[in-house]
Amino acid sequence: MIERPTILVTSIGRTGTEFFSKFFADVIPDCTSLHEPNTIVITSHIENRFEQYVQQVRRAGIWRMVFLKSLGKWNLAKLSDSRFLGVLSFQKATRNLYTQRAGFISKLPGSVYVEANLGYYGLLDVIPEVFKYHRAIYLVRDGRTWVRSMLNWGEVYGKGSIRNLFSHKWPTAKDVSNDECANQWHVFSRFEQLCWAWSRLNEYALNTISKNPCARIYKFENIFMDENRYQILGDLMTFAVSLPGIDSESLKQTDGWLEHKTHQSSNKFPGQEKWTKDQRVQFEKICGPLMVKLGYEF
Repeated sequence: MIERPTILVTSIGRTGTEFFSKFFADVIPDCTSLHEPNTIVITSHIENRFEQYVQQVRRAGIWRMVFLKSLGKWNLAKLSDSRFLGVLSFQKATRNLYTQRAGFISKLPGSVYVEANLGYYGLLDVIPEVFKYHRAIYLVRDGRTWVRSMLNWGEVYGKGSIRNLFSHKWPTAKDVSNDECANQWHVFSRFEQLCWAWSRLNEYALNTISKNPCARIYKFENIFMDENRYQILGDLMTFAVSLPGIDSESLKQTDGWLEHKTHQSSNKFPGQEKWTKDQRVQFEKICGPLMVKLGYEF
């Protein structure tokens, strides 16, 4: 097992994972904190895309980022997708996760390792078999604002043919055995496809997190929008650093961090108050049960 104290932050995206990679890097001394180190950065919103790619290759190594990644052997998202789709056993997922991270983490500086990566969304029950001392944080966001953010972000189920050749391909209803939306997927709008992704992927993650006693769920809105958000951030921080080898007295203050903005999407696709009647019906049908379970009012 990997014995270095580790904090893992995950979600299905658009929940502030990059924020947390920077946050922990600042507040925890002697810490290596990374955001999706296995991801090739080629998205249009980043001005210094080539520089960031070179930085990632230097950190992870050419062997991992170029050769293993091209063969699909250094890709956490693929592991999570395979678990979600039921085509990868628990034992094999454990071996693959250890193989992907053990050697990589051992060569990094710092006494604490932090990784914010959506690639862990389907591995929450596997993590305890790989990381001896860990805390896992799963972030969930209101489906209405998540779908809107994804539509404005322009990534999931909206990539061009060139991007599709190289980037992560998210699961679809057609990939899932007996999914009730499989036969309709080809006529689904991108809005409906994203509703499906929010519901099904979060549902899988939330079902598996119950098997990990060192994992907690936090709502995006509570952390970034609630009037008591710094109290909630403090609770998250206290949970995350309750690991051997982390001196709570040495931690830096968190004041001001929630005023930092990271990767805000555009406002091209409107909020739910301007959705069409069909969109409201579609959202409620696909996402309604999980929204209620999570305590969101709509």
